[in-house]
Amino acid sequence: MRPAPLRLLSLLAALVALLPAGPAVAGKITLGEEAFLNVNVLLQPQLQLIKDGAPVGSVGTDLYLRRVRLLVFGNVTKNLSFFIETDQPNYGKDGNFDVALFMQDAFVSYMFAEKIWVDAGFLIAPLSRHNLQGAIALNTVDYHSNLVRFTPGVGKVWRDTGIQVRGFVGQLGFRAALLNGAEGARKPEGTVNPDDLPRGVAHVRWNFLTREEDLFFQGIYFDDKPRFSVGVGADYQPSAVATASGIHDSLGLATDVFVDLPLGNDQAVVFQTGVFHYSQGLDNPQSGTGFFSEVGWRIGKLQPLLSGEYFNSRVANQDLLALKPGFNLWFQAHTFNLKTEVAFSRTGDLSEADTGITGTAQLQYFY
Repeated sequence: MRPAPLRLLSLLAALVALLPAGPAVAGKITLGEEAFLNVNVLLQPQLQLIKDGAPVGSVGTDLYLRRVRLLVFGNVTKNLSFFIETDQPNYGKDGNFDVALFMQDAFVSYMFAEKIWVDAGFLIAPLSRHNLQGAIALNTVDYHSNLVRFTPGVGKVWRDTGIQVRGFVGQLGFRAALLNGAEGARKPEGTVNPDDLPRGVAHVRWNFLTREEDLFFQGIYFDDKPRFSVGVGADYQPSAVATASGIHDSLGLATDVFVDLPLGNDQAVVFQTGVFHYSQGLDNPQSGTGFFSEVGWRIGKLQPLLSGEYFNSRVANQDLLALKPGFNLWFQAHTFNLKTEVAFSRTGDLSEADTGITGTAQLQYFY
């Protein structure tokens, strides 16, 4: 059997061979009046410089592929569609090329009323706008993943199997999902999810200006439409977490604000912030409250930006703090760009922890 990377490349080559010639196709195959197939590739080569990262204590270097993704999606009819995405993250990081290729998203969608869909399959849990953003369209180099703390051991990469209803009522957008969550199991600490109940996750947001209808939200847009929205979300499953002190419910709460304001002359100010609270047992370092913020000013293809994150754990000396100034070059918006940042971070007891410094440069190609 071929290694996973070769199987991926073989599949990609076969799909690309089906595409008609011509620059306007952009990976889209028209199959009928309403049916079409899209094939896209995401590559994110990344360079990191890490303070004290070398074996002798000097600056360490790492060159690897942060993400290698193949996306296949399309419509069968006007109302019936599907989305499939693979990933092979951190390929070559720290010299490790033994990285599994896995299915990251896989679901079907049916629009049963105007702008109201039901999705079924392997779905991203709709807690906050931030974790619902696509990695293709982030404004920063990467997610503020330290702030997204779903139930340990549940699903994969913020996804879970289940069913979801999403859509719009005027300016109000909503997503409500019933997901598999933590499986019922006997453990030394007690029985997790003894009644084998599913997990519920929901997110609602109000769009004051332009309505965001993206399946995966964007961290920055490149048009003349102003966007301003606020949202709240919740994630709950009873008796889903086992710690040394026993069995606990898993609760996550989030609220956020997003602004993308065009200023004219090909300029825009982009801002977003989010607050997260988790309750997964008082002796669980995942429990606590944190927030992130990011702000950038795009001037044509150039964009300086600043982001930061903080988490205050319920367990002593398990906090984190990071400040990340950066600079982006949007050569062709989300199709081709270069993002950079320098992260200054502390973890543990913030008053005594050493400051870690990591410089990152990431090139993105998406087609």
